[in-house]
Amino acid sequence: MKWINTLLAASRDFKRDPCPGPKLAQNMRDAGFQDVQEMRYKLPIGPWPKDKFLKTVGSWNLIQIEEGLEAFTLRLFTQVLGWQQEEVQVLLANVRKDLRDPKIHAQFDL
Repeated sequence: MKWINTLLAASRDFKRDPCPGPKLAQNMRDAGFQDVQEMRYKLPIGPWPKDKFLKTVGSWNLIQIEEGLEAFTLRLFTQVLGWQQEEVQVLLANVRKDLRDPKIHAQFDL
């Protein structure tokens, strides 16, 4: 939780909305689109779901998060928040460990 909360706060400090999804439908309406439909999905992180399809999706999602974790964390944490690179690496090692823990059922709500 520390990582994601800090990442979201740093994004806001950097004047970037880290979660634009909830606003997209209204943005489309404001731009003049009609009959805009919004659908929400739960996207698991890791192979913890019992459903075979969601287990596969969660496994692929975990891979893509782990591959990009350092890239989308380092700049915000070091340049916006002033952390040392070594501090970030220690935090990310714990994040990777937590993401792989089958007892932690992480997911994105899209």
